[in-house]
Amino acid sequence: MGLGALVNIFMIVVLYSLLRHFQFKISKAMFYWLPLLSVVALSLYFSPYLMRGIRSLMVMLTYATIFLLPYHFIKTEAHFKECVKIIVYSSFLPLAAVLYDIAFPASSTTKDGFRLFSTFNHPNVFAFYLVTIVSVCFFVVKSQLFLSDRRFIRQCWIVLGIGLLCIIGTKTRSAWAVIGLLVLVYGLFEERRYVLYFASASFIALMIPSVQDRVFDLFQGNDTDAFLNDYETLNSYAWRKVIWASALEKFWEHPFLGFGYESFTFYSGSFFLIESEVGAGAHNTYVQVLFETGLIGFIALLWLLVPIAFRLWNLRTNNRENIIVFTLFMSYCLVHYSDNVFDYLVFNWYFWFFIGAFLAYKQLSKSTPSKEFN
Repeated sequence: MGLGALVNIFMIVVLYSLLRHFQFKISKAMFYWLPLLSVVALSLYFSPYLMRGIRSLMVMLTYATIFLLPYHFIKTEAHFKECVKIIVYSSFLPLAAVLYDIAFPASSTTKDGFRLFSTFNHPNVFAFYLVTIVSVCFFVVKSQLFLSDRRFIRQCWIVLGIGLLCIIGTKTRSAWAVIGLLVLVYGLFEERRYVLYFASASFIALMIPSVQDRVFDLFQGNDTDAFLNDYETLNSYAWRKVIWASALEKFWEHPFLGFGYESFTFYSGSFFLIESEVGAGAHNTYVQVLFETGLIGFIALLWLLVPIAFRLWNLRTNNRENIIVFTLFMSYCLVHYSDNVFDYLVFNWYFWFFIGAFLAYKQLSKSTPSKEFN
């Protein structure tokens, strides 16, 4: 058990303390998470990796905790603004750590060349974390809430600019895509000039050789037949599609309850085209949940994501910056398509904390007829 596990345990203790303080009355917001947590807990009975499954369940429980925390302590507009500032200010250290990557590039060089890691164990995790930070900063500079705090707005512009450069440096294509989606959607719904910004930035980015390599790589290595003879011939996306197809074929052996939580890696060694004793991850949360917890678990996952998406969509007309939050959430849903997102603890903590804080503030402002929330 390392420091990370102790922090996770601490968050679970925080959840217990909150429930105990409120005499174990479950917040309405918890009902977003309860079905998924319950199905995952039940699926542990079938899991071939029981201890790993319990650990992953505890990690998921911390995500629910982080999401619920703001509902219990955001009582005023000032509280929400403090939550946003915590998110932005805490990014200073990871952004500063990028200087170490640049100074010692050998430690950040992978098979795909130089990629920024910062304080994270993989460039993808850093990239998705930055997507949240950039989105929050964009929300701040477009929001009326922070007009009186010019200094903080300037800091957000700086963090936003550095964050975008770092996202390019991570070479994470899905992060590039969702940032593009964020700018494009905001431009279409609120300020049309951002559509031009999106087109111009895309053109400039494609002039960067490392970006070209990552983009054009998707058009190579798509021959599945060649994969049978040479594992390395497929690009990362084509490789993912192969393992998804294999998993979905085996899924029909246990379509309702699945094979048990954290079972994908265990069984992938046998159903994947190239057998392996170690196995491979799903790199797709939807396929993984469907395989491990069946249709019931998949419905529980949708129970978490779909109502929140509709809630954020309905809030988009209240203020122009709300469309940023909706797009960030939809980006989160899209990222689940190509990565093991639930394994990225720090990213999930920051993401769910911001979403929880935003919804808690909107719920409070709706129920409080005060000028403070106009």
